[in-house]
Amino acid sequence: MLEYKKDALLVFVLLAITYSYFYHDPGVNGNSRVGLIFAIVQEGRLTIDSFHDKKGTATGDKSFYQGHFYSDKAIGTSLVGSIFYLPIYWLTQLLGLTLSTWIVKYFLTFFVIGLPSALAGSLIYVVCKIISASELRAFIVTVAITLGTMYLPFSVIFFGHQLAASLLFCAFFMIFQLKAKPDRCKKRHMFLIGLLLGLSLITEYTTPVIVLPLIIYYFYVPWNGQSFRRGMSIAIPVLGGLIPVAIMLIYNTLCFGNPLSIGYEHTYDPYYARSLAQGLMGIGWPRPKVLYYLTVHPAQGLFWQSPVLIMALVGAYFMFRAKQYRAEAVLATIAVLSYLLIDSGFFSWWGAWSFGPRHIIPMLPFLCLPLIFVPCRLFFLVVILSLVSVSQMFIVAASVVTVPDPMMVRIEELSYFQWSSIYSYCWKRLVGGSYATNLGHKLFGLRNWKSLLPIMLAMLSITGILLIMKSPKLNHLPQNVGQQLN
Repeated sequence: MLEYKKDALLVFVLLAITYSYFYHDPGVNGNSRVGLIFAIVQEGRLTIDSFHDKKGTATGDKSFYQGHFYSDKAIGTSLVGSIFYLPIYWLTQLLGLTLSTWIVKYFLTFFVIGLPSALAGSLIYVVCKIISASELRAFIVTVAITLGTMYLPFSVIFFGHQLAASLLFCAFFMIFQLKAKPDRCKKRHMFLIGLLLGLSLITEYTTPVIVLPLIIYYFYVPWNGQSFRRGMSIAIPVLGGLIPVAIMLIYNTLCFGNPLSIGYEHTYDPYYARSLAQGLMGIGWPRPKVLYYLTVHPAQGLFWQSPVLIMALVGAYFMFRAKQYRAEAVLATIAVLSYLLIDSGFFSWWGAWSFGPRHIIPMLPFLCLPLIFVPCRLFFLVVILSLVSVSQMFIVAASVVTVPDPMMVRIEELSYFQWSSIYSYCWKRLVGGSYATNLGHKLFGLRNWKSLLPIMLAMLSITGILLIMKSPKLNHLPQNVGQQLN
């Protein structure tokens, strides 16, 4: 893997710069998580009594139990955020400084969400390069996923979905490494795989639908190769996974009196309390009509907002034909279908105040696997659709991620092209001069469209450096896979 370090580092820098450039206030969802971070670090408490109605951290997404308010969210994002915020808070106290709430939230967003997303994105590039042996193909697919899907807008806002996606793909990458070079596997690698999977479980409660296939995939790889002792391969990752799970169980016990009682069971808002009490945390049987809304409806359909993902359907066919990557094909298929089916049964499938169906974000990184298998003769479509996808996600990142949802509530009453969250709301905000906070504003005093020029220049420059350094060829493929893809 060492031969991929330089270009993977450039991909990481490209994504880190992009994700650090924009800032979106997370509203009630993120404030619930931030309030818990502040409570842990500033007060040494798990209650958010001091923050749930305070300016900058006010939230309606909260639990109420025995006279105290708590965050109703999975604690993974807040747990990681507390680790990053603790030294910042101590340093400001030592120096007698006071940081505004938005600055703290900006740094938390970048360190907790943006950096892991950039890291996972660089690993997407490495996996795609290993499969295709083409820097250009790998780079295009990486850009398509990390900048051309909800991966981008939710890497610049403090929600939990993108952190969960990054954790899951990083765990997949480490298992994928075992398959490529099993002799290099160390105990620390096995421990980290378990830790990443355990942390994803306490970051978003829907992640078991990917964690379980990843566990099966993990056991398939070393056991199939018989590269190390089976007992060790079980005990060490289980130990790593139990650490975050144990923290969550202790948290639940301290807050709600029961290790298996989570915040959603004590939701303060009556509407959400009734909705979440139905089915399994608000998830019922899959609904075909909602699957249609999730995929092909212009309002928030995945294939309208990120049309490059249409080509993943094509790539999936060719991926299943490549025997050496059939396990990865099955894994990606399970991840995608599971999340679509789960979200189609959720009472608020569109995500509530979101430009897209944000609950399915953890599956997005795995779509790089079928996408890299699109044949060379059709890859020009990946390029064209990637440009459209990146442009549309850039509109969202530059304007607003948390789109109000009155239109989505009544989507059944709308005609097919009556509403698009991107063009009916986000684009209109840009045309009206309403831009999200970005470093062009803060560092250079630029306004409106001019504030986007620095990030566009940086993205083009890094892309140019990467392409010039490697002089990549689109049709450079490994011999055993090339027959499938050409």
